[in-house]
Amino acid sequence: MTDSVYKKFVQRWEDVMELPPTSLGPLTPLYKTLTRRLKVMPFPSLVIVSLLCVIGVYMLFGSAITLLASLLQRGF
Repeated sequence: MTDSVYKKFVQRWEDVMELPPTSLGPLTPLYKTLTRRLKVMPFPSLVIVSLLCVIGVYMLFGSAITLLASLLQRGF
């Protein structure tokens, strides 16, 4: 009885753990390049993305960003 339960468990484990490689069609090489860099050193990429977001929000709202920040601080 225990042996059959263990065999079922191992079979289910192998089914669950076998995942096909991620495929995004024509974007797969770009995806693999980006994830390879993010896995090794994510901090510089996060800093660059956050700076771009801040610049984008500043360009969108201008000097009213201080009012938006104050409003968000009051809300939380």
